[in-house]
Amino acid sequence: MLTVTAQSYYSPGNYNRLGLQAKLSVLDIDTQNFNLEGETGFLGGLTTRGRLYNDFGIVYGIDFLSANINLQSRPLGESRLEETRYTVIGAQLNLLFSYNLIEKHLAIDFGPALLVNGKMNLRQTGQRDNIVEGYTALRAEDIEEISRINGFGIIGITAGFEHVRFIIQYQYGFTNMFNNLNDRDLLDVDPNANNFKGSPSLLAGGIVLYL
Repeated sequence: MLTVTAQSYYSPGNYNRLGLQAKLSVLDIDTQNFNLEGETGFLGGLTTRGRLYNDFGIVYGIDFLSANINLQSRPLGESRLEETRYTVIGAQLNLLFSYNLIEKHLAIDFGPALLVNGKMNLRQTGQRDNIVEGYTALRAEDIEEISRINGFGIIGITAGFEHVRFIIQYQYGFTNMFNNLNDRDLLDVDPNANNFKGSPSLLAGGIVLYL
């Protein structure tokens, strides 16, 4: 039998707050391979903030991620480009250190996070055979199978009160989110489909409610 217990307590020398957080986010991928841009998505989940020593603390939790990406492609037999949207679904684990500028009101958070995500799902199946801009035969469905595990470094600020705080975060990915495409023999599909590189970044802002 598996039992999960969450505690929230406060005393003059210690505290540990369990929180629910929701953030709007934009996932961008810096790449020379595709003409793409991030669109508004969502991060939300559980977080815990606790004290380590003096003004230093620790923040850890898990978020559900739903991210949207838009790139340009053209329908077969046509020269016009059209927006081609993808969705990335995943879960992100984070373990951050925190420094209190003003105790219980203002803190800087920094540390690593690990994103475990699914493929880059094409939102309109009717665009599966669209040719990706910059290629002669690479189709929109050929680039769905991106890397499934990606690491990030996070820096952010939380500000507010003991039970309600606002949060802004910048996350920089230090893994190649398109590396999995290099193992899919896409050169057999298009002579330019090689050396895929994509550095993800994520900007997020929202609210945390501490219990």
